[in-house]
Amino acid sequence: MRLPDGQDATIVGEHTWIWTDRRAWAPTSKRVQVGPVWAEVRAVPTGMTFTSGNGGAASCAGPGTPYSRSFGLHAASPDCGFVYQRSSIGLPGDRVRAEWAIAWSVSWTGWDGTSAVGGDFPQMLSRASDTFAVAEVQALRAT
Repeated sequence: MRLPDGQDATIVGEHTWIWTDRRAWAPTSKRVQVGPVWAEVRAVPTGMTFTSGNGGAASCAGPGTPYSRSFGLHAASPDCGFVYQRSSIGLPGDRVRAEWAIAWSVSWTGWDGTSAVGGDFPQMLSRASDTFAVAEVQALRAT
């Protein structure tokens, strides 16, 4: 949603859908070779976390589902969402700074010229963040 001043926003008590580009959610590998010696690194996404920026977080097993109006205005995400419990008023710029992180399982294999080698790296994270307002909306009914 956009506020009247043009800021991106979500609303207290409503479902905020979380997702990442599905092209970013795919195993990836890279191989390098010098003469007979080579190494290949493979990274596989294993989960995504969302830190809300004003208290609270969500964990998702996959990349999430992009929101579409076909789901309905107040629908919860089928696989990755968050509900803000308070507005961002009082935070710097009256906005939250939320962070998404994809966890990767990373391993490597190779040939050292005489035998096969390989191993696992500690879990790695790729991160992104954004700032947006969390608005509190109240309805008035004229009588």
